Amino acid sequence: MTDEQWEAQNGSLAPDEARARGLCWCCNGNGVLYTAFGGVQRSVRCPERCQGGKAKR
Repeated sequence: MTDEQWEAQNGSLAPDEARARGLCWCCNGNGVLYTAFGGVQRSVRCPERCQGGKAKR
């Protein structure tokens, strides 16, 4: 998987659209964020500490 494909897993929803769907605005419901640099691919926990990708109430 290329770095671009890896980062594409983050989702494409705008923050307001993610909230409207009941998802975390930051991670788009993934619970993690995907990042890549120099061929090193990592997933890190959502900094919003959402509950499995669900929006906080």
